[in-house]
Amino acid sequence: EPMADALAAGNAVCLKPSALSPNTSKLLAELVPQYLDAEAVRVVESGPKETGDLLKNPVNHIFYTGGGRVGKIVMRAAVENLTPVTLELGGKSPCFVDRT
Repeated sequence: EPMADALAAGNAVCLKPSALSPNTSKLLAELVPQYLDAEAVRVVESGPKETGDLLKNPVNHIFYTGGGRVGKIVMRAAVENLTPVTLELGGKSPCFVDRT
């Protein structure tokens, strides 16, 4: 949802899927360029070191979903460029599925 909101507002997006879900990351890297303008959205697949390097770049806003440990790393990196951050910590969205 944050990506859709950012695009609707006329912004470009760098989408960095979790390295902990490599199959989902690979699928996003394949599908996003097929359906969205490559000048508006880029998918960056990387591990922790490359993600740290990515966070050194000045951007307008960082939206992070995940755990508190990595959230602290994201926040520390954002401080260096005075980048606003939205942290969605926990990342748990339980769902109950039944016959209905």
